[in-house]
Amino acid sequence: MDNLGEKLKKLFSGKETPQSFLLSGPKGAGKTSVARIIARLVNCLAPENGEPCDQCENCLAILKGSNLDVIEIDAASNRGIDDIRNLKESSYLMPSKLKKKVFIIDEVHMLTKEAFNALLKVIEEPPSHVVFILCTTDEEKIPETILSRLVKIEFRKGTLKELARSLKRIVKGENLDVDDTSLELLASQSDGSFRNLQKSLNEIVMEYGKKISRENVEDYIASKFGNYSGEEIEADLNAGNVKVILDKLEKLAQKGINFTSLRDNWLAYFHQRLLKERSDTLSNWINLLIKTSQLEKGTIIEQLPLELAVIDYLKNKPVISTGTTEDKETNVANKTENPKSNLGLIEQEWKQILAEVKPFNHSVEAFLRAARPKKLEGSVLVLEVFYPFHKERLEEEKNRKVLEDCIAKVIGQQLRVEYVLGKDKGKPLEIKNDTPMEAVYQEHDVYDLAKDIFG
Repeated sequence: MDNLGEKLKKLFSGKETPQSFLLSGPKGAGKTSVARIIARLVNCLAPENGEPCDQCENCLAILKGSNLDVIEIDAASNRGIDDIRNLKESSYLMPSKLKKKVFIIDEVHMLTKEAFNALLKVIEEPPSHVVFILCTTDEEKIPETILSRLVKIEFRKGTLKELARSLKRIVKGENLDVDDTSLELLASQSDGSFRNLQKSLNEIVMEYGKKISRENVEDYIASKFGNYSGEEIEADLNAGNVKVILDKLEKLAQKGINFTSLRDNWLAYFHQRLLKERSDTLSNWINLLIKTSQLEKGTIIEQLPLELAVIDYLKNKPVISTGTTEDKETNVANKTENPKSNLGLIEQEWKQILAEVKPFNHSVEAFLRAARPKKLEGSVLVLEVFYPFHKERLEEEKNRKVLEDCIAKVIGQQLRVEYVLGKDKGKPLEIKNDTPMEAVYQEHDVYDLAKDIFG
C-alpha cells in the first residue's frame, strides 16, 4: 500500500490530473476505498502533497457519503446499454456542489459488449468536470479499446506486514488495547484482504469490547472459521479415515462456521506445503480443494463440497477402522466401488437418505416416503411416484436439489434425480424399524395428503 500511496501522490501533485482510472486487483484489496480517496483528492479545497485534507467541506461531504456528485454504480446489477446511456447523460450535467463529478463503476468487467461501446464514447472525450474510476477483479474481460484510455492502478493482496500495519493504525485511531501478536494472528486469517481484516476486527470489538486478548482472537477465529487446522486435516487424510473427517465437518456445520473460509485456510496451508514438497498426491488434494469453490454456490449443504473432496481423495486409500460396528459398515462402504453405485446401494441407504432430507424439507421427505427407487441409468436415478401432486412438487428444482445433495452426502456420488409416475399405486420401498410408508398415503387421496402435510 505504501507504493500505491506514492503513485497517487505523483498522479495528483501536478497541475493536470487524469480523468479516467482503472483500479484492478483481488476482492478486499482496497479498490473502492482508494476510489473514494481519489474522489476526495480531485475535489479537496486544500490538498497537500497529493493528499486530501479530509477536513474541508468537500472532503467531509464525500466521507459522509451524502454528496450527490460522487456516484457509485454496481456494474453487476446495472450492466446494460441503457444504464450506461443514463450515466453518459448524467456526466454532461455540471456538478451540483463539488468541483468534479466522480463516477465509480464497480465490477466494470460485468458490462455487456453494447454497454462497453457506449462507455467508450464518453471516456474518449470526457467532459472537463468529470472523473471516471473503473474497478474490477477481472481486467481480462475489459475491451482493449477501454483499457488503452485508462490510467491503471494495480492492487494485490496485502502481505502480513502490511496487514498488521494497517491494523495498528486502526487500533491507534480507535484507542483499542490489543497486543501485536494478536494483531498478527488476526492478519494471518484475512486471506490478504484489508476489507476482511477490518470486518473481523469490528466483529471482535463488538463481541469483546476495546480491550482484546489473544484468547479473544483465538476464540473468534475458532467460531468463525472452525478449529480444524491444516495440520489436523493433513493428519486425518494420511490416516485415511473418512468417517472421522466427515464427522468433524458435520460438527463444524452444526456450529455454523464459514466453510468457504475453512477451505481458504486449508488452501493457504497446503500451498505452503507444496512449496516445500512437490508431489502429485499433494497437487491432487489442492486441485480438489479448488474445485470445491465451484460447487459451493450450487448447494444448500455448505459442508458437502468439502465432504465430496475428501471422499474423492480417499476413494483409493485404505480406511482405518476404529472397531465399532458402525465404523466397520462405513469402511466396507468406502472400500466398495462407491462411484459406481447400483440400485441396491440406493435401496440399502434409502432410510439414511430420507433422514438427511428431513431437516431441510419435511414435506419433501414425506413425499419421498411414498416413492421408491425404480432404476439407475449411469448417473441418473429414476424414482417412481404414484400421485401427480407428488411428482409436481418433487420436480421443483429446489426440492430436487435437496435430494441430490443428500444422496451425494450418503453414498459419495452426485446423481441426477428424475421422476416417473407409476401406473398403479404400487408399494413403496420398505424401511425396517420405521413407520411403513404405505401409511403415508394408503387411506388418503391427493387433497387429504396435502392437508396432512401442510395443515
